[in-house]
Formats: sequence, C-alpha cells, structure tokens
Amino acid sequence: MTSSRLLLARHGQTSGNVMGILRGADSRHDELTDEGHAQARTLARQIAALNPEAPRVYASTYTRTQQTAAPVAELLGVPVTILDGIQEIDPGDWRGRPYSDLKTSFDELVGPDDSVSFPGGESQRDVADRFEMALNTVLSQPGTPIIVSHGGALISVLIRLLRAPVVDSWRSDRFAQANAGLTELIRTPSGWAFGTWAKDSEQI
Repeated sequence: MTSSRLLLARHGQTSGNVMGILRGADSRHDELTDEGHAQARTLARQIAALNPEAPRVYASTYTRTQQTAAPVAELLGVPVTILDGIQEIDPGDWRGRPYSDLKTSFDELVGPDDSVSFPGGESQRDVADRFEMALNTVLSQPGTPIIVSHGGALISVLIRLLRAPVVDSWRSDRFAQANAGLTELIRTPSGWAFGTWAKDSEQI
C-alpha cells in the first residue's frame, strides 16, 4: 500500500526571511522568530483539522523546519523524522543577494530547455531529483506524510510533481508559499493534483 495523500508545508518565519537575503546552507541553523513559532502552532491546527490518516511528520536537516514540525507532531501524537534531500536550494554564486533579485534579475537564472539554475549552485532539476528521491521512500509506506521543507525546494518539487513548466512557474510565483503555508496533494490515476492550496496563509 502507498500513500495517496501528501501534505507539504513551508517552515515558519526566521530572521533571515525578514532580512530577505539568499543564504543557502549558511542558514541551516537559523531559528524561528516569535512570529514563526506562532505560525507553526497555527499550521499544526490547520493540519490536524484535515484529519490525516496515520500521519507521519518529516522535517529537513535545517533547524527551522524541525522547529516548525515540532508542534505539528505534538498535536498529532507522532515523532518528527529528519529527512535528508528536502533541504533548501543552494543559491551558489547568488548567496548574499536579496530576494528581490529573484524578480529583477531572474533572467540570469534561465537556461536552455525550460530550465532554472543558480550559477555555482543547484538547479530546479537538481532539487526536484533529490526531493523526489526522498519522497519515494516515505510515499512507499501507508498513511499520510507531512513534509516540512523550504520555499525554493517546495517550488522545485511541485513543478516536478504537477508537471508544470519550469521557467513560467518560477517567474510567476505560481507555487510560492508564505511562511507556514500548506499544500495538500492527492494522487490520482493521472498523477498528483491539488487538494488544498494555502499559499497565502499566514503571510510574513
């Protein structure tokens, strides 16, 4: 038996989010702000209200996802499992640049064959590959996986799972999620489809 329902959440707010600077793995030990902890508690209630069957909670190797997942797991009565492969995208040479450059200088990231890649870092395809590999492990088990990850990583894997165009999806912020935003995917005969889409919940 495999999972037919998947919940994907972004971590709560950190001081790095407030600063709006791309930092990649340099931010792995960043902690949630007070607002971020409040967002995590709200997320926990939102997920509990969805009544997930046999829930399993996973967080990336970064502190902020583990702190976000903690109240979710506590409310559901399950542990948090650390899952490698779902960490944030490596911005490479863009480390230290403001989030706003993702809008004003986005064309610097566009490559051939509908690709998006950070020079010296990872591409959307790189992140989707490792994220999907991690998902395949948890989706092979029964129950409802709840994955707490990161903005860029979630955009990358949603593009893959929903078979969406890469450049247009990044440029339009189609899959961008606010801090503690929640997305529910349902497996159908033709692939994954949206269940609940909450990209605008709990804005920074």
